[in-house]
Amino acid sequence: MDNDIKSLILNIIGGVLVSLMTAAYLVVRHRFRYYHLQRLIGFQFKPETIVRMVYGQLLLPMRQDQSGQRITHPYVKAPRLEGTPPPSGTYSIAHPISECEVRASTYIASLLGLSGKLQPLLVSDTNASSILDSNFISFGGPGSNYKTADILGSDANILIRMAFTEFSLPSGERLPFNCSRDADYGFILRITSPEFPERAWIVCAGLGEWGTSGTAWFLANKWQTLIKNIHPLAYWSGVMKIPDFVAIIRVVPGQDQSARMVALYRKEKNQIRSIMRA
Repeated sequence: MDNDIKSLILNIIGGVLVSLMTAAYLVVRHRFRYYHLQRLIGFQFKPETIVRMVYGQLLLPMRQDQSGQRITHPYVKAPRLEGTPPPSGTYSIAHPISECEVRASTYIASLLGLSGKLQPLLVSDTNASSILDSNFISFGGPGSNYKTADILGSDANILIRMAFTEFSLPSGERLPFNCSRDADYGFILRITSPEFPERAWIVCAGLGEWGTSGTAWFLANKWQTLIKNIHPLAYWSGVMKIPDFVAIIRVVPGQDQSARMVALYRKEKNQIRSIMRA
């Protein structure tokens, strides 16, 4: 056979082998990546697994005009960003939703949708408050979200407490993170359901609105940074369980993408262990 033809055949075979190896590498990397994501989130990505993303349902108290008549359409349209006047009509909303929780649910839905197996459901806290046998990702603090209050009040939560203006450890130690014009703070909490150990309960909550949406953005986009820091040995072993954890996130108001981790704690032998604090 002519040497040129042999070289051509060998080049074709080599190209096919490289393509197959590249495809195999991408498949393995994809599966390995989502294997780690499952370890972080705390539940397996089985087909049709339901994940309830829980927002806090709000209610506007009845309002009356000067004549004592009930105002049925109390809302007006916000102006455009460039300042164009909005329409002059008024609107009614039975149950308003916080914009930060809309942003948060969008970030998390994009994360959960990557596997192509999960069924993320957006539900209100009033509808989810009586359910325990489910995976939950809850948005907002305990004052505005019943499910967040239930998760924080669970016996499995030995990691963090939250008041309206501060975070603290279960020991009572106040954490030095407070809202200001320059910074908002939130936390990502993951605990294992004590009643249903195959379920994971997650909270993304902030002292302010940007703390809530910023923590959700961090979880959706920086989860690999998070899992590598929670328990490096467990991460690199590939088999050790990733323990329950809470990460404190700092966010510049108005900039979810500015979110960065400033403190991290994990559960270890039923005790809380500090991993890092900026």
